[in-house]
Amino acid sequence: MMTNSANFHPSLQLLTEFSQGSLSVGMSVALSAHIELCRACREKSNGLESEAAKSWMQVSEKPKAPDFTSMISAIVEQPQTTELAPAANSNDNLVNKMHMLNHSVILPHVLARAASQGLVWKKLAGGINQAQVVLDNKTQCEFIYMTPGSQVPVHRHEGSEVTLVLDGSFSDELGHYKASDFMVRTKHNQHTPTSEEGCLCFSVLDSPLTFTKGLARLMNPFIQYKFRKAMAQRA
Repeated sequence: MMTNSANFHPSLQLLTEFSQGSLSVGMSVALSAHIELCRACREKSNGLESEAAKSWMQVSEKPKAPDFTSMISAIVEQPQTTELAPAANSNDNLVNKMHMLNHSVILPHVLARAASQGLVWKKLAGGINQAQVVLDNKTQCEFIYMTPGSQVPVHRHEGSEVTLVLDGSFSDELGHYKASDFMVRTKHNQHTPTSEEGCLCFSVLDSPLTFTKGLARLMNPFIQYKFRKAMAQRA
């Protein structure tokens, strides 16, 4: 599956960190999925990996450059939490599609591998559905389905949130995003994601979000405790 119409892309710095293998597993999976969907970022990433390989080879008697393809394959095969279904044994069992409303969404290969570990969907307030996948002990990774007309309460992040749109679209105070778009939100951003048509995303957070208005703020202590407990249990 290749899509070349993305309007929002990862920064050159983020692509460089991905090529150097310095990102967390969760962030690497999100980058890999976007690169599969976006020709421009795929070409940039290939160039950066070539540069990284040359740099490694120029250092006398140093190990060879890392095999990024093997790295991505390995990280998505890590075991999931016990509540999830057993891992698929072969590519024939890959969950390469998700069924949303009246159509199916084809997943990037790396996300198909992650989804094949088993997904447990949970309904949240505001028409939001969430299915977490465990990829490392540094990030919270999840598929998010926003039903038509749904909205996430206004919030900010203590660290970074990466979102890759897989189908449909959503908007916030900073723009309108559609399939293949890749966004990064930091502690400097406060936003209220909404979706008129419905939207399927893959999201990676390296810290818990904080609701900033209304009754949703009552959930903040619980959200922060749950996030930190989950990271500690995976360490």
